[in-house]
Amino acid sequence: MKKEVTVDMTTGSIGPQILRFAMPVLLGLIFQRIYNFADSYIVGRFLGDNALAAVSVAGVGMYLMQSLVIGLTTGVSVVMSQYYGAKNEKAVEETFFSSIYVVLYMTLLVTVVGLIGTRPLLMALQTPKEILDESALYLQLIFAGCIGTMLYNWISAVLRSLGNSVIPLVFLGISSALNIFLDWLFVAVLPMGVGGAAFATVLAQLISGIACLIYAWRLLPQLRIRRDKLKLNRAIGKQILVYGLPAALQMSIISVSDMTLQAVVNTYGTALVVAYGVCLKVEGLGMQIGDALGTALGTFAGQNAGAKNTDRIKAGLRSTVGMCIIGYAVVSPFIYFAAPVIMRMFTDSEISIGYGVEYMRIFAPFLIGVGILALFHNLLRAVGDVKITICMGISEVITRIGFAFLFSYFWGYHGLWFVSPLTWCCAAMVGAARYLSGTWKRKLDHMEKV
Repeated sequence: MKKEVTVDMTTGSIGPQILRFAMPVLLGLIFQRIYNFADSYIVGRFLGDNALAAVSVAGVGMYLMQSLVIGLTTGVSVVMSQYYGAKNEKAVEETFFSSIYVVLYMTLLVTVVGLIGTRPLLMALQTPKEILDESALYLQLIFAGCIGTMLYNWISAVLRSLGNSVIPLVFLGISSALNIFLDWLFVAVLPMGVGGAAFATVLAQLISGIACLIYAWRLLPQLRIRRDKLKLNRAIGKQILVYGLPAALQMSIISVSDMTLQAVVNTYGTALVVAYGVCLKVEGLGMQIGDALGTALGTFAGQNAGAKNTDRIKAGLRSTVGMCIIGYAVVSPFIYFAAPVIMRMFTDSEISIGYGVEYMRIFAPFLIGVGILALFHNLLRAVGDVKITICMGISEVITRIGFAFLFSYFWGYHGLWFVSPLTWCCAAMVGAARYLSGTWKRKLDHMEKV
């Protein structure tokens, strides 16, 4: 592999190495959030609060699709990073070519199931009748374009497993700018409604994925499609699924619990739905520090798991926890004090603004919890301890659903604002307990060889 394209994270200074990897990932995640914000901002300003509520509700289903995609491609990343850390280039190449088959089959499955299940899903979420049709249109277009989401996340997972987080950032930045332009074109200029916003997102992701793949092939000729190497190694394919399916399951069951909370929110009317939808986007943006550091730690831990370097993995966690604390010491106060300004960017409804400010000022101090949770998820998955990540996901489902019904019963919509923050903290404690038990170290001795 070309050294200027890939990065060996089994040697060198740990803190700076993780930070250099995490910064492009963080910028990329922010770019993603920016074009999600662009969807909401343009839809809200040009199509009104009902359309904004429709996109917000559909966003929960969209997150389910993305959870499945990201979870599966995480399997590719974990397996490839372990082989790269073990200096097994043959297995790295075989992982790449085997992953093509896995990705294609899963894309077809997610697309078909998503298209069929969109309207039943929205009805199960108790989506208000006045926004049901627009929500269904938006979500069906997103599922129809699943290939673009899968393509970008797949090639990004491949590159990041080899220590390169810069190339995915470049093309995601291009995609974000293109998405904002297309949003404006299809919604503000052309009469395409919420469907235009969905089509803009799908088209931008597809272009980004294709461009990233082509450029990666130019930098890494070893990964170019060749007939003699385009084969499925069943053992490696199984490994990808062993890591990827639990990750997809863990992330998707969390999204199901999010849907349950959304369904409860939907019963309070459009004004609360609008506020909650905006807050979810701010919440997601606030999570990006933990997600970026978690992604960096996952690659770092995966490579060092392949190299059987336990002490270096533990040092990596200590470094990322420190970075996480520093990051949220800045982000959380900003969200808390900027809440009114943020809400007014998306809606003029004073009722919705009041709801949104209240929620933002509750979840902002708890963002450190979701950041630490992301670190444990990525580390434990990267070292092969995938069962506990499912348990962490199940704990999120139980607490979020239980808290949603319990708190809303006693305190109405005010109680809903405490559901996610307490859920993050509970799941993070499960991950911390597993890590401190040391059980994960034994997983390193049972990694499969090729």
